[in-house]
Amino acid sequence: MTANARPTKPRSVAVLLSGREQFSSYFGGAVARWTYEVYSRLNHHVAVTVFGFPTDKKTLYSLHHETSPISHLCALVSRIPGARRYEEPIWLRALAGKLHNYDIIHLHNRPQWVGTLREMGYAGAIILHLHNDHVSHWPTPDLDSLASRLDQLAVCSQYLRNQFATKSSALSAKTRVVHNGADLKLFYPREELREPKTILFVGCLNQQKGVLQLLQAYERVLDAHPDAKLVIGGAAGYGKNHDTEYVRQVRELAHQLTNRNRAEIHFTGYLDHAADLPQRFQKATIFACPSLYHEAFGMVNAEAMACATTVVGSDRAGIPEVVGDAGCLVDPENTDQFATAISELLAKPQDCRRLGQAGYDRCRRMFDWRITAENWMNLLDACC
Repeated sequence: MTANARPTKPRSVAVLLSGREQFSSYFGGAVARWTYEVYSRLNHHVAVTVFGFPTDKKTLYSLHHETSPISHLCALVSRIPGARRYEEPIWLRALAGKLHNYDIIHLHNRPQWVGTLREMGYAGAIILHLHNDHVSHWPTPDLDSLASRLDQLAVCSQYLRNQFATKSSALSAKTRVVHNGADLKLFYPREELREPKTILFVGCLNQQKGVLQLLQAYERVLDAHPDAKLVIGGAAGYGKNHDTEYVRQVRELAHQLTNRNRAEIHFTGYLDHAADLPQRFQKATIFACPSLYHEAFGMVNAEAMACATTVVGSDRAGIPEVVGDAGCLVDPENTDQFATAISELLAKPQDCRRLGQAGYDRCRRMFDWRITAENWMNLLDACC
C-alpha cells in the first residue's frame, strides 16, 4: 500500500512491552525507547496504545500508556518462588478484553505470546518484534507453527535473522530487518566539547558487557598513553546505582589501577538517556563497546557514531553490522588486541577523527530514527 493509499482513519496498534520494562525515559530500556522514538513519528498514521508495567507519570513517555488491570497482583506473584513464571501469562490474559479492539498487536521479544493471543481469540494482525535471539533454539516444527500464527516478524539486524532463517523457510519468508536508530537531534557532534584521550564506556555494569575486559585493556593503554582517561557510565540496573558482586570487582580493579598507575578513572553512575548521555559521547575521543554478549544490534554504538565519536567495538554478533568499516572491531576477550586498537587511535588523532566522521556519515545514512519509522510504517502497511 502506498502512502497516498493509506486509510484516512488511523489504524489502531497495541504495543506490548515485554517483562517488567517501564515505559519511561529514565527507568526504561532500549525497547521502551524504540517504541517511543518510532511511534511518536507515526502519530498521524497510527493510533497507538502502549501496554506495559506501571510507570511513574513524571518520567512516562508522551504516548498513550496503559497497564494490565491486575498489575499489582502480578507484582505480588513475581515475589513468590515457583510462581514467577505465571506472572506474564496472567498479565497478558487480563488484557484480552482490551486487545480485541486493536487492528494490530505489536509484540516485543515474547514469541510464546503469539500462540497465547490466538488462543485468546485475537484475530487481527500480529507483528512479533525481536531485539534479541529468542527463537533460534526452537525446533523447526515450532518455528513453522509460529510463522503460521503471525503476520510479520521484525528483527533489528540481519545477524539476528540469520540465527533461525535456515531452520524455517516459512518464518524466514515473513521476516523483515528493521534497524534500530539514533535521535540525530539529540546526538550530534560538538567538537568544542571533545576531550583528548578520553575513552568512554556506557552500559549496564554486568559481566556480559565486558567492563572488566575494558579495564584490563586500559591498563595496557596506559603504558603508551599514561594521560589517557577512562569514563565508565552506567549502573547495574535501569535508574539504580546499587552494588553487585560484579560492580565491586570492577571498582576494585579501577581502584588498583588508580593507585598503581595513577590512572584517571571516573564512574558516572546511571546516566539519563536524554539529559546526560549525548554530552558524554560528544566529550569522548573513543567509545569502547567490549560486549561479550551476542548483541543483536547495540544501540549505543549508533548513538556514539551520531556524535562522530570513534567506536572500538566487539567483532561479534550484530555489532559489526552497525559499525561496518566506520570503526574498529576487535575480539573483546583479546586484551592485547583491544588495547592496541585504542592506543593506535590515541596516537593518531587524524585517523581517529576520520573514523569518527565515517561513523557519523554511516549513522545519518542508515540509523536515523526517521528512517526506522518509515521502514516500520511500510511493515504496518504490509499487514493491512
